Amino acid sequence: MSVKKRLFWSNTLMFALPLLVYLLFSLLADRMSWLYLLQQRFTSMQDFQQQVHRTELFSRCFTLGGLVLTLFIVNRVLSRGVLKKIEGSLSELSAGLRRLREGELDFRLPGSPSDEFSAVRADFNATAQRLQQLVEQERQSEKNRQELLAGISHDLRSPLTAIRAYAEGLLDGVARTPQDQAQYLTIIRDKARDLQALVNKLFLFSRMDLGQNEDHPEPVSLAEELTLLHQVLAPEYAGRGLALTLTCAGPGEGRVLADPDTLHRVVANIAENSAKYGAAALNIALREEPSFVSVTFTDDGPGVPPEALPHIFDAFYRADPARNEKIAGSGLGLAIVSRAVRNMKGRIIARNVQPHGLLLEIQLPKLETEG
Repeated sequence: MSVKKRLFWSNTLMFALPLLVYLLFSLLADRMSWLYLLQQRFTSMQDFQQQVHRTELFSRCFTLGGLVLTLFIVNRVLSRGVLKKIEGSLSELSAGLRRLREGELDFRLPGSPSDEFSAVRADFNATAQRLQQLVEQERQSEKNRQELLAGISHDLRSPLTAIRAYAEGLLDGVARTPQDQAQYLTIIRDKARDLQALVNKLFLFSRMDLGQNEDHPEPVSLAEELTLLHQVLAPEYAGRGLALTLTCAGPGEGRVLADPDTLHRVVANIAENSAKYGAAALNIALREEPSFVSVTFTDDGPGVPPEALPHIFDAFYRADPARNEKIAGSGLGLAIVSRAVRNMKGRIIARNVQPHGLLLEIQLPKLETEG
């Protein structure tokens, strides 16, 4: 029973029971008084009046005493019932808070019939669930930071080691001829360039992750942007053994709100990832859906193990066996792609294709044309 109903019945009984007891005690006192008077012998009228007066006084005291005793008992019993309900709910909440404070973030208050504390229990459970989510997110963020630091250390070590080794070779006179010296210097320059590219990607990734990267979205046609990118990138990657093909319709197809520079970076990073893992072909296809525009990138590379698919957009993720020391790269390309797509209010999906290869699908909100 709810506290409201308990209070209603308590107040009702607090009035009704004493009234009923008062009537019963009055009848009983009157009966006792008359029986007492009938058993007495009176010597005079004055004696009769005195006996009646004493009997009435006793009857009033008896009735008043019964009423006071009834009020006290009823008040204690009914108040205990109401307070027990309130104290029980408060004790339940207090115990729940104590368990949360002790670290039992999965604790939830049990459901109960609808009463005044149902909303409090629901708020408690919602707060506990949100607190558990925040703690888990913080733990995951801490784990991601540790993995990020480990990845940075790993990917910075290789070019720095090479630069140091070739620089020491020059200082120690290992490269004696001008040709060898020029070769050593060229390697040092290339490794320094790789190192600079890694630092630039890391800086870009950090700014995007913190939401500080400045995008300048504008209405663009994905068909036109992809056509331009295909013309620029196809010859470059053809020389590296990767054939880029593009499938889309008219020049105005795929109107979205996006930053052209960000789009260029996304396509270039995906193409670089396919080339890095030995794909021979990468097909880019554009299609329009009722509420979004889809761009798919399908290569014929080795693909990704199923258990690694959910993690390929994580920075420096190395659970993929295909990703080893022989494969150069910062491990930030697809992480930057994922955050860039998210900043454009879109989403990216990865799945394997048969017989082998990886498909990345980017879905961006369609820009509705006026009129």
